[in-house]
Amino acid sequence: MINILKMDFHRFKSNKMIYILLLIFFAFQIFGIFMLGKYEQPGESGVMLISSMNESQFIQVMMSQIPLWPLIYIAVFVVYFYMSEHNSGFYKNYISMKHARMYTVISKILIAGLFTLLTFIVMIAADMIGRSIFFNHAMIGDGGYFTKLLIGQFLLHWAFSIVILCISIISKSLIASIVVGFVLSLNVFGMIVTVLESIIDDVHLSSFLIVNTILSTRDFDNINDLVHVASVSIVFIVIFSFIAIRYKIKEDLK
Repeated sequence: MINILKMDFHRFKSNKMIYILLLIFFAFQIFGIFMLGKYEQPGESGVMLISSMNESQFIQVMMSQIPLWPLIYIAVFVVYFYMSEHNSGFYKNYISMKHARMYTVISKILIAGLFTLLTFIVMIAADMIGRSIFFNHAMIGDGGYFTKLLIGQFLLHWAFSIVILCISIISKSLIASIVVGFVLSLNVFGMIVTVLESIIDDVHLSSFLIVNTILSTRDFDNINDLVHVASVSIVFIVIFSFIAIRYKIKEDLK
């Protein structure tokens, strides 16, 4: 397990593609803040301007809009990281080792979590710099609320990365996995389920979908919202990790 994780971490830190993705994300995040500041219009009475929000409020607003750019970058990374090893055939050198198939999936899950964490660090850094320059302030707000918000959103985004990893393992196709990642990031599936819910009575599945939960504005001081976010995250992490591991164990090596 440790050796496989070390190999994956070495590939992670020595891969230029990762730094390019994070740099592009950083640049576009700042550019987005510039555009918000440039074209922001005074709202109705009592409506808070984006430029006057603290970081917690700003993240909530950005996370409620489609497309969800962090998810797109996470999807691209996860698919690229897994498929680059799969297509090279390098994994066949160690996959015959006892439990190696399970360990390699767990390792990829941890690496996906690491990239998700770096994405959040880059996002916050870009937000603070961009808001300082274009909004003339970079208040974080209540520290406790901000921490709960970040932990909740991190878990949701990490769960999403595991879903994409599972899809990559099953499909074994870079293009198909990227396309599915984009479709999920645009919440196409969530919108279809929401439409079906409006037709079928007493069905409320959309609020338990991972992308819908990310898009929904939550009060992280409310215990019910905290439990909902944590539950959705954990359920998706456990279920899709299990599916990915089981499929990898039974995978036919060709």
